[in-house]
Amino acid sequence: MRTPSSARRALPLSAVLLVSTMALASCGNAGQGAETPGGLIPLKVSVAGIQFEPAYLAESQGFFEDHGLDVEIINGADPAAQIASAISGEVDIATGSWDNVATSVSKGLPIEALASNGVVDPNVDNSGVLVAKDSGIARLADLKGKTIGVIGVKTGSDLPVFQALGDAGVGAEEFSEVGMPYAGMQAAVETGTVDAVVPSDVFYHQMIAAGFPSLGNPVREYQGNQPGTLWLSTSQWAGANPDTAKAFVSAMKEAVEFYSDAANLEEVQKIHAEVNQIPVEKAPTRFALAGTAFDAEASQSGLDAMARFELIDKPVTVDEVLWEHASRK
Repeated sequence: MRTPSSARRALPLSAVLLVSTMALASCGNAGQGAETPGGLIPLKVSVAGIQFEPAYLAESQGFFEDHGLDVEIINGADPAAQIASAISGEVDIATGSWDNVATSVSKGLPIEALASNGVVDPNVDNSGVLVAKDSGIARLADLKGKTIGVIGVKTGSDLPVFQALGDAGVGAEEFSEVGMPYAGMQAAVETGTVDAVVPSDVFYHQMIAAGFPSLGNPVREYQGNQPGTLWLSTSQWAGANPDTAKAFVSAMKEAVEFYSDAANLEEVQKIHAEVNQIPVEKAPTRFALAGTAFDAEASQSGLDAMARFELIDKPVTVDEVLWEHASRK
């Protein structure tokens, strides 16, 4: 199994928009070209720092190869940088978040969501607003005038924070946000760089286990059944390579089924530990919900909320965000 390369520096979405037209006009396909000697189609796929396990399982269990693909998995950074890597042609398929892809589409970027990946479980906390143990902050309303560390500032990924604080009586202009990677959130709140953070997935569970108080779980409360992470490509690539895209989605569907089977937990833990370079005994015993089909109703609800909080330039629909062959439920 390949080990991801080091993460790239995050690229602001505005910068992505600035270079997109030129990049799309000049770049070729990252992994596409002549078939390998074994008759497989080469493909470059970028994963995120969370919910990456299904992709590596598709590689290790042979699902990519079964569907005629020779996939090179690359370690990506934040959602905006992932989109930049697809637009630049560095990768063919990248990982994104529903909100960030919607933001990109509203700005006119030719991005399409091919398939869902991680899904927000409406019954399980996998993210939350956490504070330092001695902060004196006891509820969301106490964050008025405070600074919150998020994965992306006003990219849509912070939408649940706006929703939760709004319902707690804290307006959008009454708190500040600082963008930072999940891996740096615990240190940021420990040192007082920020007053609260919103980690996700394993980073959330690590902080909970370490005793950091939670003020609430906005992602679960406001985004249940929405895609947490998804697979994206440029419209240009998807239009030129529909069969390859379908093969990738089919392989990922098999990988998600394997990942979701409790009988395979040890294999999932091994993948998680190897990628993160940690002892397998430190791997989680529970992983995020996953699925390749989009819940259209829940996804549209998220888009409507983004428009309401003016996190997108104009309202967008599920049809505008999804690839024409994307599965829905």
